[in-house]
Amino acid sequence: MQLPSWVESIGQSSETQITESAPEEAIIPVVQPAARSQSSSDSYIKSTSNSSKTAQSSITKPTTATQSKPTLSERAARLFDPEVIKTAWNDLLPKPNEKKSSPSPEKITQKDTASSLGPETSVLKKGESADTPTWQRPLAAAKSLLQTPSNVNETSAIETTGNSANKPKPIASTPDEPTPTAPLSAPIAEAPDETPTLAIDPASFRGAYPGKTTRADIDSEWGPGQAIPRDDGTECFFWEIEPFERVAVTFRDGIVTAIQIKLAKPVPSSELAKQLEIADLRTVAILDDDGSAIGQVFPERGVMFSLETGTYSATAVLLESLDPDSFVLRAEGEMKSSAAYAVADLEYAIEIDSTHLRAHRLLLALMCDEGRWQTALQLAEKAEELGPGDAWTGLKRAEVLLKLDRPEDAQVAIDELIERPNVSSLLASQAGRLRGRIELDKATPDYEQTVDLFTEAIRKATPLAASRSENVRSVAQQVLLDAHLGTAQAIAQGTWQQKNRVIPKWISRANNIVEKIDTKDPSRDRLELDLTCGVLAVAAGSANAIEAVPWVKRLLAIREQMNDSVTDPWRRRQIDWQVGCGLNDALEAARKRGDAEDMLDNATLTVAYLERGAEHRELTAAERRDLGDLMFQIGIMHSLRNSDHATAVTWFDKTIPLWNQNEQVVQDNELGRVGESFISMAISYWQVERRDDAIDLSRTGVDFMVEAVDRQKLEEQSLSVAYGNLATMYAEQGDTEKSQAYAEMATRVESTGSLLR
Repeated sequence: MQLPSWVESIGQSSETQITESAPEEAIIPVVQPAARSQSSSDSYIKSTSNSSKTAQSSITKPTTATQSKPTLSERAARLFDPEVIKTAWNDLLPKPNEKKSSPSPEKITQKDTASSLGPETSVLKKGESADTPTWQRPLAAAKSLLQTPSNVNETSAIETTGNSANKPKPIASTPDEPTPTAPLSAPIAEAPDETPTLAIDPASFRGAYPGKTTRADIDSEWGPGQAIPRDDGTECFFWEIEPFERVAVTFRDGIVTAIQIKLAKPVPSSELAKQLEIADLRTVAILDDDGSAIGQVFPERGVMFSLETGTYSATAVLLESLDPDSFVLRAEGEMKSSAAYAVADLEYAIEIDSTHLRAHRLLLALMCDEGRWQTALQLAEKAEELGPGDAWTGLKRAEVLLKLDRPEDAQVAIDELIERPNVSSLLASQAGRLRGRIELDKATPDYEQTVDLFTEAIRKATPLAASRSENVRSVAQQVLLDAHLGTAQAIAQGTWQQKNRVIPKWISRANNIVEKIDTKDPSRDRLELDLTCGVLAVAAGSANAIEAVPWVKRLLAIREQMNDSVTDPWRRRQIDWQVGCGLNDALEAARKRGDAEDMLDNATLTVAYLERGAEHRELTAAERRDLGDLMFQIGIMHSLRNSDHATAVTWFDKTIPLWNQNEQVVQDNELGRVGESFISMAISYWQVERRDDAIDLSRTGVDFMVEAVDRQKLEEQSLSVAYGNLATMYAEQGDTEKSQAYAEMATRVESTGSLLR
């Protein structure tokens, strides 16, 4: 049995290297793009400050859903106010004493020492430390510590879950002791690897549940209360119930909306949470304009503590129906530290309020980060429906469409943004950069127009890099970096003169953007990761202009350096996917250079990163095709170099599901290549005695090849190898009739086959 000739060449060194020439000189605008950026990592949520705003705030003012109730901050502040109530790439990882520095590519040599980096051993795994917190999962359900008594004069109960048979216990207070002033601390919970299930269990007071219990029920159990005048369409009554100072209940349309419990004396919030057995739940702190904590919310229970000014002692407890705002606020505070928890909170916020715009936008941002593009598109469309005209949502939707290989639709979305009146420079720069990426990803890009688009984006973003606004500076830096890299990539892929002189200049400028950022800036590592991956994408387009190996080393070094700063498993997978894509571009650059040294080891390392990074992604058709191609090449190298067909088949078993029913695989220009790939894989299956699979793969390959010949995309003579292999297989199976038929077909196409016209 034989392999197609192009398959036999996989992993072999080429005798010649590609030389590139072009009739046109690249345009090089003169820019000085650099600005220092500081990123806030405040763990609390300021409801009236800008600390929780994302980059969308610097594009356009966010559209918020109309709320008929006060904000969480207002409710906490006035809780009881009646008015409110190379070598192989594995060898490129630096030594431990080299991790803290990011070597300049010009200074890197292949003499650097070896260290085994790879998803198999050290993919973003952090060593155990005594300072590392031990995470606790939320309890499936907390037991109620207090019980509703039969006599209103006895101690009343705040029930954090269901009913309890326990005897009532008073809430402890320590009026004679100093009030603790330690920082308000929520329980530390380990960032989960999978989306967690929230332990939803609304709290109650003496059997009364907000959103369920009626006024008649309250009057029947508690007796008549004293009215508090209200002018907002609600009714409010209060009761004096020991040991509390008083308990007020707000009604709307005869249903309890809130229960406000004024404590007799301040109680440390941590102690109060323990007594209510909700101390293990993740909370969100509400801050005032000065950054002081004025409230602590337990979203799953609908419980909020009002805190005494300047301390962390609770003075009152508010019970409400579960509030989507509290879940959204908590998600905002955890998006960087635990994407899984943030996703769970945002999904539940949308479940209880399907019109919550902010929840849709934040979840959209997380889905884009995770590469879950189909889900992201649904969220983007819903967000545009809820908040029409929002520029940030429009940009995100265009980005998603581009990732889904719909560049024409993405271009329509971007053009609509650009054509708006009074477009800000920041929006224009972002839209221009994305428009350049759209043009670059088209089947037949206009490289000259692509360079023009990136150049204009650079011109718009350069002055913004010196803005006083941290958000504006950060967005401008991202635009400048990607526009420089995109320009270099357009030159690398297009037909231009003097590529080897022009491309390094663009790379140097992109590198300067990152180098000018303070090394202590938390955004520095991520931008450097974008830089190294972007340069490797350029190298894949023009291998002679950029040496890939130094940038591979820098990529692996920065990824190792991020071990200390990234603890969220989901974020780690995002980084691993990006590293894998960069390494895949480096493989392509090596192929173009004709460098097959260590190709098998390097390709295996690349797949290890991509497989780990793909665990939570919704792979697009193009991503599945490319990952399948890489796995196919690894399998072929095992079968050809080592005659290791058993190992080859393990890789082919991964390849076939990625190719099956994939529209990107069976495109016109790919049909013949894919058919020959199936023919090649069938040989290894035959060698390991999986003969039925081998015949099925061979017949599938023949079908693809025949279709390609009919479409004049493949020479008919190419079928001789496929027919010959099938003839041999059927002969060994003892099916003489089929063997003879395929042998005759092989002879016919080999002698009379027409060439591709």
